[in-house]
Amino acid sequence: MEKADLKTPPLVSVCIPAYNCEKYVGEAIQSILAQSYPHIEIIVVDDGSTDSTWNAIRQVDNERLRSIASANKGASAARNLAYHNSTGEYVIFFDADDLLSKDFIARQVNRIDARNDVIVLSGWGRFYNDDLTTFQKEEIPYQEMHLTEWVNTYWYKGAPMTAPGRSLIPRELLKKTDLWNEDLSLNDDLEFYTRLFVKAQRILFCPDALLYYRSGIGGLSGHKGDKAYRSLLRSISLSVNYVLQATGNDTQIEQSCANMLQGFIYEVYPRHRDLIKEAQKQIAELAKPNLKFMAGGLTSYIVPIFGWKLTKRIKSFLTSGRS
Repeated sequence: MEKADLKTPPLVSVCIPAYNCEKYVGEAIQSILAQSYPHIEIIVVDDGSTDSTWNAIRQVDNERLRSIASANKGASAARNLAYHNSTGEYVIFFDADDLLSKDFIARQVNRIDARNDVIVLSGWGRFYNDDLTTFQKEEIPYQEMHLTEWVNTYWYKGAPMTAPGRSLIPRELLKKTDLWNEDLSLNDDLEFYTRLFVKAQRILFCPDALLYYRSGIGGLSGHKGDKAYRSLLRSISLSVNYVLQATGNDTQIEQSCANMLQGFIYEVYPRHRDLIKEAQKQIAELAKPNLKFMAGGLTSYIVPIFGWKLTKRIKSFLTSGRS
């Protein structure tokens, strides 16, 4: 067990990429400044916003806040720039439209207990329509996990997302990996955290520290096109390779990786046939997927009758007819 040699409470750097989020960025910053844990610095990078995001950032007057204006290069590049301008022993990559519970950082720091070879993931949930009363907490594990346990828990279910703001990351661990992949847009968090999980000795959990993840505001994940889906598949493919290299020939791991790729196929079908073929090619080298097609609302009644492929064709036709 590695522990940092800390005589004073560790400084935590909160790195925030901000792009066209004038409505939310001030509230996000204030939720960090209001933390019960005082030893923090906030580095916000305005990623070439075309609205009043920069003005909203500059309106916050606090010595712990540093703001940087940059040309638009994407969220990953903005996160990397913020990191390079940070100095904390621990780092949180935070989105400019999310919020934190008041004791979030204090609980995360307490949970990591001065270690520099692990990652701590907080509790989290989504809220909608800018209304915190709609917050719904996600269930998370309470026990520690190894990489293989993480993959066989989440990837097996086709769940690729790790919200950046959940994690407290030791700087020493970040030094052992590359930073955010600036060639990726959609689902860059999967590829980044997979590399970190490969290097970390354990993934720890802190359910009482809560990230409030804002949903339904038309972010990047809501604007999916060919470039975004290519990024999604690239992120999954890279992550699968990292895990396979780290774990060797493990049947259950291969099953979980195949399910992740099958989840991608469910997402993009019937469009992007070239990407589907690439995903199928990768699956053929792993295992037969057993991930079920997930559907809600009216779709859940249609799928058992027509099958998921015909259902998605119908939905694709109806969607294209409205556009």
